[in-house]
Amino acid sequence: MSHQILLLLTVLTPGLAASQNQDKVPCKMVDKEVSCQGLGLLQVPSVLPLDTEALDLSGNQLQSVLTSPLGSYTALRRLDLNTNEINFLQPGVFQALPHLEHLSLAHNRLAMGPAPSAGGLGPLPHMVSLDLSGNSLYSGLVERLLGEAPGLRSLSLAENSLTRLTRHTFRGAPALERLDLHSNVLMDIEDGAFEALPRLTLLNLSRNSLTCISDFSLPQLRVLDLSCNSIEAFQTALEPQAEYQLAWLDLRENKLLRFPDLAALPRLVYLNVSNNLIRLPAGPLQGAEGIHAPSEGWSALPLPSPSRNSSTQPLSQLLTLDLSYNEIELVPDGFLGHLASLRVLNLSRNCLRAFKARHAGSLPCLVLLDLSHNALEALELGPGALGSLRTLFLQGNALRDLPPHTFSSLASLQRLNLQGNQVSPCEAPGEPGPSGCVAFSGISSLRVLSLVDNKLEMLGAGAFLHTPLTELDLSANPGLDVATGALAGLESSLEVLALQGNGLAVLQVDLPCFSCLKRLNLAENRLSHLPAWTQAVSLEVLDLRNNSFSLLPGSAMGGLEPSLRRLYLQGNPLSCCGNGWLAAQLHRGRVDVDATQDLICRFGSQEEVALSHVRPEDCEKGGLKNVNLIIILAFTLVFAILLTTLATCCCIRRQKFNQQYKA
Repeated sequence: MSHQILLLLTVLTPGLAASQNQDKVPCKMVDKEVSCQGLGLLQVPSVLPLDTEALDLSGNQLQSVLTSPLGSYTALRRLDLNTNEINFLQPGVFQALPHLEHLSLAHNRLAMGPAPSAGGLGPLPHMVSLDLSGNSLYSGLVERLLGEAPGLRSLSLAENSLTRLTRHTFRGAPALERLDLHSNVLMDIEDGAFEALPRLTLLNLSRNSLTCISDFSLPQLRVLDLSCNSIEAFQTALEPQAEYQLAWLDLRENKLLRFPDLAALPRLVYLNVSNNLIRLPAGPLQGAEGIHAPSEGWSALPLPSPSRNSSTQPLSQLLTLDLSYNEIELVPDGFLGHLASLRVLNLSRNCLRAFKARHAGSLPCLVLLDLSHNALEALELGPGALGSLRTLFLQGNALRDLPPHTFSSLASLQRLNLQGNQVSPCEAPGEPGPSGCVAFSGISSLRVLSLVDNKLEMLGAGAFLHTPLTELDLSANPGLDVATGALAGLESSLEVLALQGNGLAVLQVDLPCFSCLKRLNLAENRLSHLPAWTQAVSLEVLDLRNNSFSLLPGSAMGGLEPSLRRLYLQGNPLSCCGNGWLAAQLHRGRVDVDATQDLICRFGSQEEVALSHVRPEDCEKGGLKNVNLIIILAFTLVFAILLTTLATCCCIRRQKFNQQYKA
């Protein structure tokens, strides 16, 4: 019997010990996925379920990866070892995992350990994605490390120390589709470095030290990121072996002096060449039948060719073009003429003095046009041009004296920003307006309009009739005179109104009539009273900072209680007494009143105190003092009158007595 008990204990002891050890590893286990992230582990746990398919060991302190115990988890398909201190990989450690498909060794110290033996990571027949980013890897080490991975489709070598790519760098991964090389110090790419990758569709070379891309010949590539280099020229191969499939090209933050040569890229839909040194030619740009002058830079511009189908014309399928932060002074005639599919055009932060789209059908699909922060003095938008335009940014220019119907011809315009110009709105149709005024009435599609800082002096009646604006910003126009009826027609549409910083002493706008108004900004004026909101409205945010309000009586504010959620009152000479409505809002907490700090109020001319600290009896005492003062003054006045009357009577009697005595 004793022998049987000993035998049973011998069998059970290892299982109990394993169970106890497993309890000591606080990994999270869900189905066949185990997460041991950020537990300070020094080695791979040896007590995990053997059928684990996904293991996350990121954020620990592992320094080496050994076959034992990792090799016992033969069912692993996904292994995450990123952000450790790994500098040693035992040869063949990953060959013990026959089903491994996804491996991350990102942000370790692979370059600090001993040089890998021949074969590096070893044959990885089923590996699909591999992340080696952030390991300080240099060019020769990468070639020894990669080994054979015939099924590898995604490889990241970002944030390393690569300086050169050779034709042998990726020879062990012929099936690569995605290759990330951003944030290295690449200066040289040997001819044919990518020829061994016939399936490569996404290539990220951003944040390197490349200076020139010549004879670009990757016809199968669809996405190419070359941003944040020092590229001065980009040119495709003169005779590509096949039609280029490139659809996404990022060349921002380089040193391009000319518009890149894109004649061989008919499928391009996204192009970003912002933050360069591009200066388009200033002369007239001829069409396909014209003669091209030999002016510098012309050969780089995309021009239609009569020998090509319209679908294969340069940039004919382009949807987004970003030319911001360059040195463009003029957009040549014809440059935009064939961009029939363009939806977004950004020309902000250039040196433009004029922009013209005069021809009917010009840029028919354009939805957003950004011309902000240039030096625009002229804007010519012909009838039928920009028929799909919804958003137009013109802030930070020098526009003034525009044709009256400049924006009326834009049938789809919804958002217009004119901040920082000198554009004056005309009055109602048929009424005389200031010279050079622009009509904003009758634009049925317009919803958002900014006329901030336009040096407006007068806003006439009916300026926005039949234009159902939902947002209107007229701030930063000191001295602005808002005429009665200036906002007529917006009562049932306006949701946001800003009149900040205009020095208004009287508000000639019947605000309670604006039933949809949700946000109202009247800060930095000289207002001391508001119209009475006696009926419930939709106002949620009211900004009255830096005005002259001393009282906000409940009779004027009562209609706001159901909707108001935020009220700004800092910088007003508020009275501590008589603001019962405001005190009630502070007490109830339904309205967020100047959440940044306590509101300050005054007892007459006494020192300032926090409104939240004022008690009802403080105001009662103040009222009692006032009553007592009135009584004392009244008593003094009556007493003075009595004394005066008595003195007068005495004087009269004395005169009569003297007369009788003399007689």
